[in-house]
Amino acid sequence: MLSTAASSLIKSQNTDGGWGAVSGRQSNTEATALALLALHSCSADSGATARAKRWLASRQLHEGGWPLNDRAKEPSWCTALAALALEAVSDTADDQARTTKAGSWLLDQAGGKPGLLAKLILFVKGQKRAVRLNQDLIGWPWTKGNFSWIEPTSYCLMALKKLQQRLPIQKVRERIEQAELLIYDRMCDNGGWNYGNSEVFGEKLWPYPDTTALALIATHNHRERRENQISLGVLKDLAAKTNSGLALSWTLVCLAVYGLHDTSLKNALKLRYSETNFLDETRSLAIAILALSDGARYLRI
Repeated sequence: MLSTAASSLIKSQNTDGGWGAVSGRQSNTEATALALLALHSCSADSGATARAKRWLASRQLHEGGWPLNDRAKEPSWCTALAALALEAVSDTADDQARTTKAGSWLLDQAGGKPGLLAKLILFVKGQKRAVRLNQDLIGWPWTKGNFSWIEPTSYCLMALKKLQQRLPIQKVRERIEQAELLIYDRMCDNGGWNYGNSEVFGEKLWPYPDTTALALIATHNHRERRENQISLGVLKDLAAKTNSGLALSWTLVCLAVYGLHDTSLKNALKLRYSETNFLDETRSLAIAILALSDGARYLRI
């Protein structure tokens, strides 16, 4: 499957060097960054990877971040994935300067907190809290200034851990610690992670395999923690029941980051690909390639 998937990914590359969400769509940062990582991980077409690298490099904004696509004007959460991809293929001082600048931009971004008025209303009315979480912990949002979510926080945490040696030591350590605390604070009661919270209006939420895998990758340097070990077990159980190529792929990448392997999940991924071709979704295809090659090395610290 690996060579077939890589060939399919190369064929779907746009003429501008990037990739869209699916073949033929406008190039975007997320898809291009993941495709670049995937092709580099399996030593595929060097021309395709060079074009992808140029596409990413040319889209970095002066602030250091990347927009979602060419229509967007503001830097976005995709900066973390672009930084991870360019750091993986970095071979010049200019490459390192780009990713360091991206890391500095990420350090200055933060998820929002409930305003004073919202807190006062809840206190006066004595309402049950809408969500169960520590509101003082800060991660990263999907859009500037909004609520911190597990997925963008995990991506940004991965990127900062890769780049931390070239960033202000105290500042990067504080952001990493805050993000890790947020991830553990949001863990579901029995392990694993939902997309944002573990509980809403008193109702416990269930974990998902893709978000659980991402949170575990982002915190893999704490693999001995009880939360990580419990959530690894939850992840394996969730993955065994899913038909999602994306979820299976992230699970396999996560297990590889932890030095674990699961032949049955790999077989399930290959079967799913043979049945659906992942609906030609660039993200699913790229992460599957990372799962079947040694793509986990780009996420280990």
